[in-house]
Amino acid sequence: MISPTEFLLLVQLCAEHDATLDTQQLDRWPGLFTEDARYVLQSRENADRGLPLAIVAFESRGMLQDRVYGARETIFHHPYSQRHLTGLPRILAREGEGWAVETALLVMRTKRDALPEVLIVGGTRDRIVNTPNGLRFASRHVVYDNDLLPNSIIDPV
Repeated sequence: MISPTEFLLLVQLCAEHDATLDTQQLDRWPGLFTEDARYVLQSRENADRGLPLAIVAFESRGMLQDRVYGARETIFHHPYSQRHLTGLPRILAREGEGWAVETALLVMRTKRDALPEVLIVGGTRDRIVNTPNGLRFASRHVVYDNDLLPNSIIDPV
């Protein structure tokens, strides 16, 4: 069972994750993860079948930092912003000093001169743990329901 205080801290971590990406504070994003965190962006078909193919798979906070650097410094793209609409976390299980958590997810991408487009419809399967610095993601598995994605995923979702 999770206490009301623990649940509010979980909700705050998830909200902080989304706000960090929505406000394009990408440099803060890796700090929401543990050092050995895993981050995966994968289709529902592959996730449900236990297949390893994913369009993004990072194995550490260092890899997350590399992705932020790449998105900021090396990839040319037309500017856009994202907006995350996330459901309340559903606690699946207590796991040691943390929890297995699921949330529903909708991510919209907006360019100033175009209509908004749906980027991701799906959810997250997270493992969130207590650390000396507060709650952090030990793993975030973003599973998208749509079979097709825009031709590029630059910023994290």
